Amino acid sequence: MKKYFAVLFCALALPGLAVAAPFVVSDPYPASGVQPDGFAVSVDGGAVVESPAQAVTGGVRLYYDVSAVSAGTHTLRVKAYKNDAVWGRLESTEAVFTFSRPASPSAPAGIGLVK
Repeated sequence: MKKYFAVLFCALALPGLAVAAPFVVSDPYPASGVQPDGFAVSVDGGAVVESPAQAVTGGVRLYYDVSAVSAGTHTLRVKAYKNDAVWGRLESTEAVFTFSRPASPSAPAGIGLVK
């Protein structure tokens, strides 16, 4: 009986833990190519944030959460990097991605009770 309740709890609780945030993703790097260690990401010319490479079938990819951006148009600038023991940090050329986040509706007006 305890197992039944544990399974029921997980079935009901786990969907609430799912992350629905929008993410910027890249195609996976081919397994035959150089796999980056991570990505240097800048949003709208702000500070550069390092995002580790996400492992996927066949290689790695960029997976960056953009849920915190405000409404409007935004520009991401991304460089892949690889840390080499001899040559230091090696970076790719920059990739630029522009996207828009829609605005929320305004608050309802004229709220009241009717008979």
